Amino acid sequence: MKTLGVIGGMGPQASIRFMELVIGSCTKDFGVKENDEFPRILLSSLPAPDLISDRNREKQAGDMLEQEAITLEKAGADFLVMTCNTMHVLSPRITDSTSIPFISLIDTVVNQIKSDGAKKVGLLGSMTTMTSNLYLEPLRVAGVEVCTPGIDEKNEVVSCIMKVLAGDGSLEERSILKRVIENLQNQGAQSVILGCTELPLLISHSDVEIPVFDSLRLLANASCNEIFRGIMPPCV
Repeated sequence: MKTLGVIGGMGPQASIRFMELVIGSCTKDFGVKENDEFPRILLSSLPAPDLISDRNREKQAGDMLEQEAITLEKAGADFLVMTCNTMHVLSPRITDSTSIPFISLIDTVVNQIKSDGAKKVGLLGSMTTMTSNLYLEPLRVAGVEVCTPGIDEKNEVVSCIMKVLAGDGSLEERSILKRVIENLQNQGAQSVILGCTELPLLISHSDVEIPVFDSLRLLANASCNEIFRGIMPPCV
């Protein structure tokens, strides 16, 4: 059984949910019932600089990610994941500084979209995620068209994310996101990427008419598959 190393803490609420999702996947998909069958997980709650609104402290954040990845590898992690979408703009700092595999949250979501056959998707996330090539380029290569909100709605989405990080997410933020997703659907989006791991804390598939790709849940499932690879088959 492989040891999972998690670079989390950006923000802490999403890291907690990720741990719950991993344990849930181990129980549901792999039939784990005994304490000694659950995987070893090394979680780092890293207080890295905020890149959600801007990238002014990118070098400092990259230095912290690199050091944390090295620390987790030395602590015995067999592979690494990172629970923040936005920070994946710096993922080369992780892969270049360690010798163990890194499962990209971005690649995991894109692969699922390709598997599902969606041709046009909406993208929500931090300002960096919605405006950079973080998702846009790999989706373009995959032949998937992407639509994002207008600038005013982008700012509203970022405000919702910041509310969750501050522990203040409410029904008002859920209502905002529902409206934004409905507008993306009107633009032809067949599904929507919740490209910030705080967003599923506010909204889920049951709240809207089109499917949502919960990036954190997909990463948790991919992590469990890697933990148990070659050891035990998923429950049927």
